[in-house]
Amino acid sequence: MAKLSFPDPVFAWVFCLSLILFLCAAAWTDTRRGRIPNRLTVTLLALGLVMNTIRGGWMAAEGQPLWLFETGTAWLGSLDGFLFALIAFFAVFAAMFGIWVLGLVGGGDVKLLAATAAWLGLSRILLLVWLASLLALFFWVGGRVLLQGLSPRKLKRTMAEVRKGQTGALAPFRMTYSLPIAVAAAAVLLWVFRYELQWMPPKPQPEQQGKTAHGPPPPNRV
Repeated sequence: MAKLSFPDPVFAWVFCLSLILFLCAAAWTDTRRGRIPNRLTVTLLALGLVMNTIRGGWMAAEGQPLWLFETGTAWLGSLDGFLFALIAFFAVFAAMFGIWVLGLVGGGDVKLLAATAAWLGLSRILLLVWLASLLALFFWVGGRVLLQGLSPRKLKRTMAEVRKGQTGALAPFRMTYSLPIAVAAAAVLLWVFRYELQWMPPKPQPEQQGKTAHGPPPPNRV
């Protein structure tokens, strides 16, 4: 599985906040209008490709390990970052397209999650965002059900209306997947990269812990 890392804390902040803001914009438009504009998802995809291309070139220039290659020149690192984003986009799009064919998700959700993969790659971060989004969706569904007072009788009546073709009966319970994705991405990115973003002090190394607990090491005896 790919690993997402950053060459610089400032770049890490720009990367994470840019992704979070775009996902929040998608959630806003989806919640209010019931759709995610194509220009927003296309822009999100394009920026994901650009950001990872820059990230890969920067890391290679500093001799840091890459995804496909151990390290290399800035040009090789840029290619590595571009492929990191592009392959993840097509892989997630193909997987989500199959789910869309089954009618389990909307087309906008497919494009949004695939564009998000272009930022995060096929990494454990993407997996965590997906799992956290499902958890957020679960709690959101539960909250909406409680607030709407969905009793078994009301649920039965609603489903009967839907079977008759009255899809408007589901309007009070309509939910979007874009908002759970935005919430999950913000929570996962800010927590997983808390040390890279430097909003939490780094963990002390074992050597430093030993010096703190037992004092300085004794002088070498000849």
